[in-house]
Amino acid sequence: MGNFFDHPPTDPRILEYSVLKNAAKSFSPVSTEIETQIEDLKWMVEWLDSYKPCLEPIRLALSSPSNSDLQEKAFQELNPNIVDIQKFYTKAQSLSEFIPLVLASLEAEGRIDLDPYLTRQFLQVLQLMYMADQRKMMCPGLQNDFSFYRRTVAKFPQEAPVSETVANQISMWIAEASPLSNTVANALKSGFKKDPDMVGVLSKLANMSAWIVYKDGEVTAPQKELLMVAMTQCIIMFDRSSTRGAFHKDSGVMVRKCVTVLTSQACEEIENVRGGLKNGLKYSTVHFGDAATPAFVEEMLN
Repeated sequence: MGNFFDHPPTDPRILEYSVLKNAAKSFSPVSTEIETQIEDLKWMVEWLDSYKPCLEPIRLALSSPSNSDLQEKAFQELNPNIVDIQKFYTKAQSLSEFIPLVLASLEAEGRIDLDPYLTRQFLQVLQLMYMADQRKMMCPGLQNDFSFYRRTVAKFPQEAPVSETVANQISMWIAEASPLSNTVANALKSGFKKDPDMVGVLSKLANMSAWIVYKDGEVTAPQKELLMVAMTQCIIMFDRSSTRGAFHKDSGVMVRKCVTVLTSQACEEIENVRGGLKNGLKYSTVHFGDAATPAFVEEMLN
């Protein structure tokens, strides 16, 4: 597979063990905060999995637009969901401020395997980000709920948990297919211009994840899933952060090798997720359809 990242160990199990198996906890501020971010992301995924839209109250309100009682009842029943949607939005903003700090920390150390605890936790952050964005795509009720709220919030300002101004901001954010990836990528764009090497950590992490799966036959199915989902999310965020994208030959992302691993026998154990990951690379990136994207990328992902 070649030199997937700076100075890989002779035996991939050295890296696999240090990154995936109970690496000693580091106590830098970034390493401490990352646990909070992981818990926040777990909440996002669980909340989206169990989201219950207010279908019937909204249906009744829309069928009788002149009935103020039905309008107010729907608005009141919707409020708990609105509070959680605002929480979702706020946590995403926090994540967009935190991830550049992680990348800067890993870049400053020179090699991503020097702080295996932070690397391991960041892989989980990436996995959960991808999962949350996918869950949001499969939850149209969330956007429908918020659309009704935004249309009616001016009628009941005293009962509104989210102001009309903030509701407009959240509405635009929810309209994104992958709001977490988009929010973080927007935060990274300015960082990419100032310090390409910082965002380049994403390409190294993508390459490293594929390298471990390909080279180490002892990686378990859950570990492969973690690594492949994190690899996919790295490519998505790199592609959205970089002007020329992840598929450009000089991006630093070894796209051919990463996709080869994803579609190889090494990932047959995670057949239930790798089809979705291929679609993620096609539809959650912004440069996949560029003329400069090599033809082999499309051929391998179809």
